[in-house]
Amino acid sequence: MWIMEVVFFLLDGCRPDKLKEANTPNIDELKENGTVVLRCRTVYPSLTAVGHMSILTGCYPEKTGIITHFYWNWNERKFHEIFSDEYCQAKTIFEILSDAGLSGGVYGAYFRRGAKDSLKKRMLKKAAGFVSEHMNFIMNYLVRHPSLYKKLRTRVVGAFDEFIRDYKDKKHSFYYMMFNDTDKAGHKYGSDSKEYLETIERLDERIGEFLTLAKKLGRKTVVVVSADHGHIPLRSKISIEKLDLSDAGYEIEDVEYVSAAALIHYKGEKGDSIHAAVVSRHVQFWFENKTRVETVADVLSQRREFEDVRTKDRLDEYRLVNERTGDLALAVSNGYGFDFLPIGEKGDHGGLSIEEMYVPLIFGGGGVKAQILKEGRVVDITPTILKLLGIDYPYVQGRSLI
Repeated sequence: MWIMEVVFFLLDGCRPDKLKEANTPNIDELKENGTVVLRCRTVYPSLTAVGHMSILTGCYPEKTGIITHFYWNWNERKFHEIFSDEYCQAKTIFEILSDAGLSGGVYGAYFRRGAKDSLKKRMLKKAAGFVSEHMNFIMNYLVRHPSLYKKLRTRVVGAFDEFIRDYKDKKHSFYYMMFNDTDKAGHKYGSDSKEYLETIERLDERIGEFLTLAKKLGRKTVVVVSADHGHIPLRSKISIEKLDLSDAGYEIEDVEYVSAAALIHYKGEKGDSIHAAVVSRHVQFWFENKTRVETVADVLSQRREFEDVRTKDRLDEYRLVNERTGDLALAVSNGYGFDFLPIGEKGDHGGLSIEEMYVPLIFGGGGVKAQILKEGRVVDITPTILKLLGIDYPYVQGRSLI
């Protein structure tokens, strides 16, 4: 089957069970006439950058190198923030399309390497480094100038309008439209809240606007609906003391709070160091003295707030082993979240629960076969889209579902 265009709506942080519970007539129409995956598993850790890059490359974290949102570089003795496709070690779907003489457009998403950007977008991308380095100053300035903040926010919200304009003009073969509203609602209200369901329903209305337009234009467009990760409500908050490693001979020397994460630096009794990146409900540790990994793992495994404490050699099951991966990783137990992170007021993600690890996956329209598949993975999305667009690219780890 070869079609000419695909539109991908990514509902950041959307749970499949809540999508089913919400009133979504437009997405339901896609389900009734398309391919639905009942159990689509995302990658671990169930974090934004990790999920997005596996979706956009068709590869697991072991190959993308996006193993969390930070990694410790021993040569430079500092953390690198890898919440960016610049650090991705695999080709993105946009680069694959470009090599095949096609183009892809990105709307509202953080990750766009290889996409056909307008001059304005290229300039904004170049400015991203400056923005990240001066974020506190910029945010303080915007707080003092609410009219400017409102104007900038309107620009961001306008991503859907830009997508609609480009679709009308047939600018691309592939359109990637990300809505992060569901993720925000999950963090603020919890994924078991009415606000979370209402957010899904509002996004269904936006998708309905597009479907109406596509029918009016008579376009043969395949529509994909999925998410990068799910969401879990938080029942209890835990402090940084739960990451105290004094029982293993290490004291917390310093804590940095960067981009909604905490970077913890430990010093051992013998002068060696450990460095940890706490991102939502996932933690990775990098050890200067590798012989101490098992000792620390034993200490952390005794704490009920943590689960699946694994040394690096046991992370192969999750396809997570890369040169950047920490020597030790853990997930926060169900219902728990850290009280020292600025996000996750009522809900979070990053762990291994069913609520976090499973996402919706629907292919509808454009003559896609109506069928129900029992299982799939987010790494199957790019191979499926490439097949729909008539592109043979064997260097992916997922498989086509159609």
